[in-house]
Amino acid sequence: MDDLDRKILKALASDGRTPYSRIAEEAGVATTTVHQRVKKLTENGIIRGTRVVVDWEAIGLPVTAVVSVEAPAAHPLAEIAEQLRAIPEVQNCYATTGEFDLLLTVRARSSEHLGELLDGIRAIAPGRSRTIVVLATFFDGRVPPVWG
Repeated sequence: MDDLDRKILKALASDGRTPYSRIAEEAGVATTTVHQRVKKLTENGIIRGTRVVVDWEAIGLPVTAVVSVEAPAAHPLAEIAEQLRAIPEVQNCYATTGEFDLLLTVRARSSEHLGELLDGIRAIAPGRSRTIVVLATFFDGRVPPVWG
């Protein structure tokens, strides 16, 4: 990656819908150059896609919880993660070290709904778990400072 790639990534990281023509103008290159660079960054796996940033509260899922799960020893973590993927309110699933095996971010309509989701998670991974309810989010969804 060179400086132009970093400029392109910075622009797209702040708004994935930024027109290539605007990026090109700010970088002082042709629009086709930006298009080719984005294509190459995508082919190389540096850009894996673009996403919409969802306001979870606005869509009716204001409760955020971080759930640590102990997975049954007889089941591979990837298999359990795939089963958890079937629960649409499980936003993220990470394999971790330490006391628990998986770390989940869960979005819920209410405390009662969170309880129902936890029952579903425990049905898939019946080991110990720990749930922490988020009171406030100060920042979320940061991108790496590749343009440093």
